Amino acid sequence: MAEATSGEAPIEHTPTNSTDEWTEYPGRTLGVVALVLAFFSQIPALIMGIIAWVWSNKVGRSNVPAKVAVAVSATLLVLIVLAIVGWTALIVSLSGELGGFGMNGFDMDDF
Repeated sequence: MAEATSGEAPIEHTPTNSTDEWTEYPGRTLGVVALVLAFFSQIPALIMGIIAWVWSNKVGRSNVPAKVAVAVSATLLVLIVLAIVGWTALIVSLSGELGGFGMNGFDMDDF
């Protein structure tokens, strides 16, 4: 049997609380909801993610789902806007080449 004889204090093992990481804090649930919603509806998810992020920062906690929700929804929102602008430019460009949408012979000077 080995005993601590050199004057060292025995090491105390305190049980760790594994639920400490999963305790509820303000904005946690809202951050998860915003993350799920970020893939379907970007503007509400962006707003909810920012709110959850602010609430968590006020209590000093890091809310990773809220940060990811803000990043994903903002990125998808920018991509959607770019796609709409691109499609609009394509349709305007094609309509100019095709002579309008069946408006042959129609002139705005007639009015």
